[in-house]
Amino acid sequence: MLRGRALVLVAIAIGVGAVGMALSWALGHDESLEPEAYIRYAIVITLGVYVVVAALIVSQLAPGVRLRWGVGSPAGGILFGAAVGGGLSAALLTAVSAAAGHLSPDPRIVTMMSEGDAAHLVVSVLIACVCAPLVEEVLFRGLLLESLRSHGTRVAVLVSGVAFAVWHLNPAALRYYALMGAMLGVLYVKRGLICSISAHAAFNGVLTVAALAVVLSPAKVVTSGHVSLRAPGGWSTVHDADAVIAMTGPSGASLLVVDVPTVDAPSVDTVMRRLRSGVLDQTFPGLAVDSSSTRQVDLPAGSAVEVDVTAGGHRGTIVFLPLRGESLDIVFVGAGSMKAQADFPRILESMRVG
Repeated sequence: MLRGRALVLVAIAIGVGAVGMALSWALGHDESLEPEAYIRYAIVITLGVYVVVAALIVSQLAPGVRLRWGVGSPAGGILFGAAVGGGLSAALLTAVSAAAGHLSPDPRIVTMMSEGDAAHLVVSVLIACVCAPLVEEVLFRGLLLESLRSHGTRVAVLVSGVAFAVWHLNPAALRYYALMGAMLGVLYVKRGLICSISAHAAFNGVLTVAALAVVLSPAKVVTSGHVSLRAPGGWSTVHDADAVIAMTGPSGASLLVVDVPTVDAPSVDTVMRRLRSGVLDQTFPGLAVDSSSTRQVDLPAGSAVEVDVTAGGHRGTIVFLPLRGESLDIVFVGAGSMKAQADFPRILESMRVG
């Protein structure tokens, strides 16, 4: 009876997760939705999936199923699980970061907390370090693995690991999640749920702390060629062969600084007249330019012209900084992020041209 109930429960849980992922996919392909709004919806959907699955688990557990929480000392099980999960996560994080040349935690966690406010940070920690370990371990280890142990421990561990991988609905990482599920299954068999939950929480916890370090990192100076600027915390540089500086920021915001050679540097007034005449609309048909927003700004690097634009339903700003023999074109896409919008003026004020 327990085996049948566990299999049905896992199948329903995976179905609930698939519905949640389908909703997230549909929202992610809505071009009118800013990335920051999509991230908020995705977080709510993720929490909803865990709440529904947790309710299903509770309803199936009551009144007759007792979970196998611990074998031996509870404190020993918790410490052993935390050491295994945290150590493995730290080793993987070190390897990935070494290959990337910088601290490189799970990008999904970074994206969830990238706004840097208390609400996003708390919810991200709640999902990664509480909801996922507790719900997934009870479902895949406490119920599914335990119900299959009559077929042999090895079969039970492997099946629960595969089910754990399918639950994540990520074909490219199927082997990774299956191995992780099998490892957590072995910990469960040895020391019970408190051990596997501790390992799961510690594994995600290391990645969460690393993500916090990225999101809350202090501002840093980014220099490329004769251009430098001060990037606030939460912004990271990316490689772009066509840009002097390319960065991504909160909620997927982006900033490009492009050096455009010119024979004669146009004056600020000339740039403003060209923008108001619709030259950008003609050059880039998919770009909607709010010509009424054209304005002059005085920056430490020189006088520049700003104009607000919309591309594919996403709002942004383009800044033209005319210099001798060149023009620095700065393209900012805010992604609907309040933090990115607040950071952009500070980035402009920090820009220096050597």
